[in-house]
Order: sequence, then structure tokens, then C-alpha cells
Amino acid sequence: MSSLQGCLSDDDSSSSSSTNCDDDALDSELYGLWLWHTYHDHTIRELTFQSNGEREGWRADAENIEYTCWYIDGDELIEHSHYPQQADYYRHINYHIEGDLLFYSYVYYDVIDLNGQDLGTGYNDWPTECMLYHKLGAFSDNTTLNSTINATQFPDFCTWIFADPTGARHVDAWASTHYLAQDHSDSVTSGSNDNLMTIEIDEFYGELDWYVSEGYYGFDLNITVNNQDYTCFTGYQNADCVISFSGIDNYYAVWEEFEIATVAENGVDICSVQCDIVINELHLREEDWLPGTTDVTVQ
Repeated sequence: MSSLQGCLSDDDSSSSSSTNCDDDALDSELYGLWLWHTYHDHTIRELTFQSNGEREGWRADAENIEYTCWYIDGDELIEHSHYPQQADYYRHINYHIEGDLLFYSYVYYDVIDLNGQDLGTGYNDWPTECMLYHKLGAFSDNTTLNSTINATQFPDFCTWIFADPTGARHVDAWASTHYLAQDHSDSVTSGSNDNLMTIEIDEFYGELDWYVSEGYYGFDLNITVNNQDYTCFTGYQNADCVISFSGIDNYYAVWEEFEIATVAENGVDICSVQCDIVINELHLREEDWLPGTTDVTVQ
């Protein structure tokens, strides 16, 4: 794993004070102390990025962590926390600096034991919701900070920010109340990769992400055709049918505003000629489903 280099033993004599972290893959714009923009009744987290590759503050100072290093790999910020006699955590973070603001969106982490074995990957529930930090002393008061946030365009990876001054929240996306399923414009055949139908969701803001910590990595649709049950997934190779989206999604399935979902056969001939599809359930998360179309005639 190429992203695991850059933060192990340090043989670079230019490192000023640490023997654990490298200082040759850093972003100088990150240097210094950043404060979390949050609600008034929350404890303000602090992040300090040192020029020698050390990272201090929130989570880096947790119990049992011997040290935390940081470095840049491509467009990502990597934070490596070493737990002696346990494992190493490599947290992958989307980040963007705009003036005195730092957009910070934790995406996933890899866990490597002390023998070098990969123990698995954990994903964040909402990678499109960002934490927002600001430089220490950059803003005289919260009014100035909030007005700056409201005037700043968010980076592409960040649809929401925690404690957005406008009041927008990631849960606003769940304001959708209904879905519409229709016959796809393509005709069905005796093959096993036909497009069957399209699905649109009524108005919502932002994007809907699968609750990935539950391990399913996508939306699912339960249908019945000729008394045979089928389940359609996103990103699941062995599914009877698959759900894809008109946009491009990173990491895993995300249903964005104005996107249209397409349901297609996946190696199983579900419908060869005109058939009636009964839609039993459309799951957005394991515990969330929308009402909508129950019957679609596909031809």
C-alpha cells in the first residue's frame, strides 16, 4: 500500500524534533493551530500540524496513542496513529484550505497490525459532511467567522459542514418523500444485462449516502417478477440486478440531487419480453425506505 509510506521511522536529519515522523511530504499551509467551528455548547477541538510531521490535538492525544504523524498523499491528508503493542491506524482525509478556513472530511481508515497484516478498512458514515476549522486568531468574533463561512464556496467533496451558519444539515437530504420508477427506454431481450427501469427521487437537497458503517456499501431494491424475488444492489458483483447512477461517485454509492438511478440485469435474465415488476421495497439505508411506485410494466 503506497499510502502507508512516509510516516514510519525517520532517517531524515532535517526533522527538527521527532524521530517518529517524516517531514518530506507535507503541506506548509496546514502548519499551526486550527480550531473547530462548532455549536456554542460543544467543546472546541484543536488540531496542530507541526512542520516536522507530528500532529497534535484532538484524537492524536487519545489514550494509548504513542504518536500521530501526518503527511500528504496525492490530494489526501493521511494521519498515522501508532498504538504500541496494538496496531497502526492510517486515516484518509479530504482537505481543502480556503484563506483561514480548513475543510476536513474524514473518509476511511486502514488498520495495520504490528506484523504488517491489514486488519481491514472502516468508512465514515457521511464523508460528504465536513468539519470546518479556522486558524487561531484569524477571526475577531463568531459573527465575522460565520459571515466568512457563508461567503465561501465549499470544495466539491463537501456538501455540508457541521454547524453550518445557514442552518443546513446533512439530514435535510432526507426530506425526500417519494420515488418514481418507470420503464427504461431500452427494450428488454433474452439477454441477461438489460436495462429494466429508472428511478427518480422527489426534491431533496445535497445527496443521500448509504450508511456504510453497516457494511453494505450501497442502496438496495427488492422486486418480484413472475413470482420470483430478486434483490438489486449497488457495487455488489453477485447481485441479480444492479443499481447505477447518472453521475460519478467516489468510494461507494451516493445518490445526488437530480441523478437518475438505472436498474439493470446482472447476469440473470429477469425479463425477456414484456413483464410486470412488483417493487417491494427501496432501501436508502438498512432502516430507511421510501414509499413510491409499486408496479412497473417493462417492455
